[in-house]
Amino acid sequence: MNKSVIDFILLAGFAGLFGIASVGHAQEDHEKKAERLLKKAIESGREGSATAVVRHTEAAREQLIQQNREHPYTHPSLHIYGENPKAEYDDALFEEMALAISEARKGNARAGGEAASRAYLHLKQKEQAK
Repeated sequence: MNKSVIDFILLAGFAGLFGIASVGHAQEDHEKKAERLLKKAIESGREGSATAVVRHTEAAREQLIQQNREHPYTHPSLHIYGENPKAEYDDALFEEMALAISEARKGNARAGGEAASRAYLHLKQKEQAK
């Protein structure tokens, strides 16, 4: 092999490694942003601010949707209980976020914050299920 072919192969290998690392980093960024936003929603619920619960929970949901688009982990047609705990925590997480938003829109900030708190716990469980 000539030197230019070897250089190209090495360059492609390094680019692939850095590409994989950046995907993992982007996924972690979305999760960390969602965590921070859910914490803000929980605090807003304690403070009685229903509009803030809605705003922070919706923003957290968008972060997690973006993460799932960039890094899908399951096939919806193969959803068997216990087979993919990450998907199960993700389902519970989105259900709790929907409940938090629904309760907060009704003006019930405390119930919205409590649902956001349960969503936060499901997010932490999802992260540990990797």
